[in-house]
Amino acid sequence: MAGLAAALALALPGAAEVPGLGPVDTRLQVSPREAPFDAIALIETTAGGRCSGALIAPRLVLTAAHCLIASDATRLVAPGDVSVRVGGRTVRGAQLRSGTGFNPSREEPWRADWALVTLTESLGNGHVLPMLREPPGLGMPATLAAWQYDRPDVLMADRACRVVTVATFGAQGILVGHNCAGTTGSSGAPILVPVRDGYAVAAVQVKAALGQPLGVGVPAFTIPAP
Repeated sequence: MAGLAAALALALPGAAEVPGLGPVDTRLQVSPREAPFDAIALIETTAGGRCSGALIAPRLVLTAAHCLIASDATRLVAPGDVSVRVGGRTVRGAQLRSGTGFNPSREEPWRADWALVTLTESLGNGHVLPMLREPPGLGMPATLAAWQYDRPDVLMADRACRVVTVATFGAQGILVGHNCAGTTGSSGAPILVPVRDGYAVAAVQVKAALGQPLGVGVPAFTIPAP
């Protein structure tokens, strides 16, 4: 855990290296029309934010709070300034809820870096993803799928990674660490783990290490049930 924490400490705003990718790119293109990837959302804001998210109910998307920061960096954008695209359809946000104590200017604490966006219309004609209500096991197979800046029109996923830790990262709180590849744009994406009926959201991606496929996410079991 100490090594992962040190790597992530370098991935703060202002760093020049590319986050979340190592010398070998383990991501593959996946179809946004096939489960579980048909529940991966592209989230954009009028402030210029562009991230990923997960459809967890027909009118509810889970993402990272730092994806929704307003231009003045002192608050989150209004719900109507958020657009969510799933399955070729785009709808606006109607309500917004974020982690208690999240500071937009510092993007901390990481444990509070989550947001639930209630949509004006249902996008639930396809798949929705359940949230894992217990800590994922160490070594558990994981998948990170996201809309990323280096391939903006292609949904990319690392399907050959694992949960490497579930631990408290000092003042940042309890987080799920993984060795999935995912670069800019993967913030807010779900860290998926296999369950009996398919996949569940184990965490929401919030930080990635520089120059290597390592990251952390807010555990789904710590996010209040919608």
